[in-house]
Formats: sequence, C-alpha cells, structure tokens
Amino acid sequence: MSKLYSSIIAKYFDKSHKTRPRDVIIGRPDLNTIRYPKNVIRNQKYSIITFIPLCLYEQFSVFLNLYFLIIGLTQVIPMFRVGYFSIYWTPLAFVVFVSMLREGYEDIKRAYRDKEINSQRYTLLTENGRTEEILSSEIEVSDVIIVKKNQRVPADVLILQTLDKSGKYREQTSFIIVYSDADCTCFIRTDQLDGETDWKLRIAAPMTQSLEDISILTSDKSQKVKIHSEPPCLNIHEFNGVISWKSDAPLSVENMLWSGTVIATGEVIGCVIYTGTDTRMVMNTNKPRYKFGLVDKEINTFAKLLFLGSAALALVMVILKGFHGPWYRYFIRFLLLFSYMIPISLRVNLDLGKLAYSWFIQQDKNIPGSVVRTSTIPEELGRIGYLLTDKTGTLTQNVMIFKRLYVGSGSYTIENRGQISKLLKQEYAKPTLAQYESQESLASSALPFGRKRKIVKTTEALRVTEAIKALALCHNVTPTVEQSTSALVDTSAKYDNEYHSTSDTPRTSVTSLNTTLGSDVFELLSTRAISYQASSPDEIAIVDWTEQIGLTLIHRSLKSMT
Repeated sequence: MSKLYSSIIAKYFDKSHKTRPRDVIIGRPDLNTIRYPKNVIRNQKYSIITFIPLCLYEQFSVFLNLYFLIIGLTQVIPMFRVGYFSIYWTPLAFVVFVSMLREGYEDIKRAYRDKEINSQRYTLLTENGRTEEILSSEIEVSDVIIVKKNQRVPADVLILQTLDKSGKYREQTSFIIVYSDADCTCFIRTDQLDGETDWKLRIAAPMTQSLEDISILTSDKSQKVKIHSEPPCLNIHEFNGVISWKSDAPLSVENMLWSGTVIATGEVIGCVIYTGTDTRMVMNTNKPRYKFGLVDKEINTFAKLLFLGSAALALVMVILKGFHGPWYRYFIRFLLLFSYMIPISLRVNLDLGKLAYSWFIQQDKNIPGSVVRTSTIPEELGRIGYLLTDKTGTLTQNVMIFKRLYVGSGSYTIENRGQISKLLKQEYAKPTLAQYESQESLASSALPFGRKRKIVKTTEALRVTEAIKALALCHNVTPTVEQSTSALVDTSAKYDNEYHSTSDTPRTSVTSLNTTLGSDVFELLSTRAISYQASSPDEIAIVDWTEQIGLTLIHRSLKSMT
C-alpha cells in the first residue's frame, strides 16, 4: 500500500523537473525518466470549485461591499432591525451578482482562448520518416516537430534543422530527405515574448543541420542523440546545454525557440526540451489577479469618508439624546439610518458603464481588431498622466532614413545617385587593378622598420567606393523574401552550384557584391521585392541607401554575403 501511495505522489507531486538538469533523447519520449508537465496553457483565474469562493472574497475585499454586508447582517439581530430585510440585502445581492457575472464571462473568454491555442495542430516526425498531425496539448518532451512559417512555437524547442521550400516530401505522410539551407538560420518574431518587433536570428545545431535525412534520429533506435540541458529558468536571454552524438557540441540561446514566438521565415525541425509550466513564457507570466482601477480606489476612499461622516452624525444624535439606557443600540440604529448616504447603486452603475465602455472600444472602427482583455479597468485609458518609454521606437514607427555621406571633403546624398553610380561603375570595371592596389597597400604597410614604404595614391572614386562598400558589408542585416522567382542567370558556375538549390534565397537587382567570390554581375529573369531585417533600424537604413545607389544585399549566410 505504501508503494502505491509513493508512486501516486511521485507521479503527480514530483517537482524534480523544476530543479534538476534534464537529459533528452531526441525522438524518444518513451525514454523519459521524469514525469514532465503537459504542454497545456491555462490563463484562467477560476475553476468550477474555486469560482464562487474566490469571487466572493474579491468582492467583499472592497470596503463598499463589505460595509453593506455588515449593514445587512445587523438586520438579522432583532434589536438592530430598522426596516425590511430585503431592503438591505437585495441591492447588495444584485451588485455582487453583476460583478460575478462579469468575472465569469471574462474567465470563459480566457478559457476559449486557451482552448484555441492548445488545439492548434503541428506536424510530428515519427518512425520511418512518417509524419502525423497532433494537437499542441499532446506534444511531449523529446518529440521532434515541424514548425512552419507564421506558426506559433508550441513549446521550448531546440532547432535541429531549418528548411526552405526545397525540402522533399513524399505523399502527405512521409518525410524522407531534406535539403536544408546552407546557412542553417531562420528568423523569428518575439513581440509576444519580450515586446520587441524586430526579428531575431536563430541558428540550427550544426551537428544535426548537416544530416541529409533527419528522420534517422527517430527511426534508428541505435542512434541516440542526447541533449543535456539546464533546469527550467526565467531568463529568456540565456541557455546552456550540450548535444551529444558522435561528439559533444555546446548549445546556446541562438539554437533555441521559446514558446510563444512565431517563425517568420522558412520552416524549422526541432526537438522539444521544455513543455507547459516549464517553458520560459509561462514562467515569466504572472497569475491573473483582480485588477482595481483608480476610479474604484477613489470610490472606495469616498465610501470610507462617508462612513466616518455617518458615524459622526450618529454619535451626535446619541449625544443629543443622552447616554442613558442601551445607547449603543441607538448608535447602531442611527448608523443604519444614515447608511443611505452611501449609494450602493453607484457600484452597479459603474460596473455596467465599464461593460458598455469595453463594448464600444471593441466596436470602434478607428481601432479595428481591438480586444478588451478585462472590463474592470477600461477607463484607465483616459487617465494616463505619464508615459515612460525607453526609446523612440516605442512611440514612433522606428524608421530611419540615411540622408548624407561625407567622404573627405565631399558630400553625397541620394540626389547624387547618378554621380555615385558612375564612380562605382568606374571602379568595378577594373576589379583586378583595384584589388591589386589594395593588396599592395596592405603589404607595404606591414614592412619591417627601416625599409621604405610604398605609398599608393588613392583617387576620389576609390575612396567613395571603399566607403560605400564598407557601408554595404559592415552590418548584421539579413534579407528576406516572400515570393518565388525564376531561375538566376549566373556568370559564375561556382556561385550557381553553391546557392542555386536554395529557393528562399533573397535575390533582386542586377548588381551585387560578393565577399568571397569578388565582384559578380547577376541578371534576374524576374525581380521580386525583398525586405531587410536587423536588430537596429540604423543598419536597415544604411543597407536601403546602398541598394538605391546600386549595391544590393541579396543573400547572407554565416560565411558569406552577396
């Protein structure tokens, strides 16, 4: 019997998964030795059992309701009764009923939102390379899932591979071979996690990104790839782990996708590390609480002042009558008579007004898509006195424009586009000579002491070209595309062999600069719009400016830029 009790306690009350590091075998949830929490999101305040007691506690923690509750209880005692029992209890019951009805309605809406999130479907990679659709709530630790573009990440996931449209599927249930992108990167949106609107770059684990057939990790039982990770914690900017297979490789936060983020480019194959209450998003989320606005606080304060006033008047009446006989009985009766100074109907009107105000906000055509999460404090929007912000991007569109470039004594703007383009064409028309001069200048500057240094004369065109090239290369901007394009006519067969298989590679314009292959000119059969993503809008403004004058960033990987 004791073993049964211990097994039940270990199954339902074991919290070791919160404090101990975990070892996850990729694709083998049956080998988990610890019971991990279910991958369920729950933002409700109440349950069926706790709804009535918690609601009553929250309602009578307000002085106004507590005051009328005590007034109503005094009518149970015959010596203090001054009127009909229903006169005091009916208004209070109505106020509490309306407030509980509002709380229940909002909690039901939270339950529907949670159900919608928990019912989202994801692709699970199973044995023999087959796939199946499962619900978000059915995902377990060590499962290998495929998260598609614009899809929410359901749990904390380690990136095994990044995919583009060249990933190969056979039928609709089999996933055999994947030809992944050479740069093994993807972009995610984290605005629901940290409030930042800029896309973040994430990198797949190199050990698994190089696999041509990722299904071997789930099909071959002898191939056990282990991930050793730290215990769940709150910090979304750090992660420490090790992936072990044929060798050990460290893992960092750049290899992780936190729950609640959204895939912005491509697709991702990942292994689930943390689920449910162990995820960073849930651990950083506060439990729902009863919100008390400024208007409620002011009314509560006024109610206390009116109570003190009515108590003072009751005391004056007792003094005028005299302290003979049961004077305390007369004091309470006078207090009951003066209780009408505090209007309980004000609370009813306030609650109904908040509900109407919330409904008008959601129906306002000037702010479409607005959702009122709680109707207890909508009036706070009209009482904002101070707005504290850490940067201008919080209040503006966070869009920068590069206006002017100074090189020596010359000044160049976008109006000088023709002149700058002409200088660029002159320099890149003789790439061998420019490269020779640059290398000769570097070599002569490294001569030992005592030897004569050769001075290479630089022209204005060379200085402008080098400055623009530095602007076009020295940044962390990555281009992204949304539409497909036709085949690229490349003058370099080496570039074609390296990049042509990547269908999501951003390509646009006719002139490009490659840091590994030199200067190549590409001609597109059809161009397509690209967008730039970076952590800083300043860098995007610089790259936009260089694109307008002829140097366009069309591809970026971990080892090269084009």
